[in-house]
Amino acid sequence: MADLYSKTVTSKNSKAMYNGGLRSGAVRYIVIHHNATTNKDVAMNTWVQGTGSYTSAHYEITDNEIIGCVGENYVAYHSGGTGGSDVPKIANINQLSIGLEHVNSTGAPTWGVSDKTLRQSAKLIADICKRYNLPIDRSTIKTHGEITATACPGGMDVNKLVKYAKEAAGQTTSENDVEYMRKYGNVTWNKKWFQIDETATISGLKQVLSYTLAGGNIKKPAKNEVWLNNGIPVDGIIRDGNKLQFKQDQMKIVDYDTASNGIAVMVAGYKVWVSATTARKA
Repeated sequence: MADLYSKTVTSKNSKAMYNGGLRSGAVRYIVIHHNATTNKDVAMNTWVQGTGSYTSAHYEITDNEIIGCVGENYVAYHSGGTGGSDVPKIANINQLSIGLEHVNSTGAPTWGVSDKTLRQSAKLIADICKRYNLPIDRSTIKTHGEITATACPGGMDVNKLVKYAKEAAGQTTSENDVEYMRKYGNVTWNKKWFQIDETATISGLKQVLSYTLAGGNIKKPAKNEVWLNNGIPVDGIIRDGNKLQFKQDQMKIVDYDTASNGIAVMVAGYKVWVSATTARKA
């Protein structure tokens, strides 16, 4: 039987890949993987029959390619576990899923995947979900690490991938910034620098205030209430003139407030409210 591929494919790999024969279960999931290499050919060549890997995926995705490797009507060996105690959390996952592999833009330890590759993948996901009548959300789109004991898919931002897939399908993604950040549970500042607009010592605590981080329309000088909620202890920052960078690049979010579009993090032992929009863009 001929291999079935999405209409979004840019090419098909003609090599015979490991597979488990024709699929007998209905497709219910899409499983996201990363190559753990920045070379797509290195990844795909390990799936060729006779290499002894007994692994494969339905698609390989890069910045400008969607490559068909194993037809969707066949079972690919992408999430079945390694045996022993590594039992998949979803039974018969390979029978019930389509596996997407993504080339990495960076190597270890970050194993990043570029935004262009995510956009390519999103087009494919939108098409798969349409054809199999699946919702474009995390009930359908799973990471390999959610199935078996693995760090795959590395540094991929799967929530962003879901967002892009919804956009590719023409669905709205009007989720507010607070709810977006709630899904993550933490904020990563990516070593970003922010403008310092005011400084003060309040109750013996030296603080700075960034209007960008605080959000809202703040008039100088800021009121005491603003300092109470948004003042940042200097012990928790790196300062360079009128700019600041947080010493702790990743912070756990300890509180949320949709009304003020705020999330709270701990800085040098103090609870500081920051704009959810600014945190999302960091």
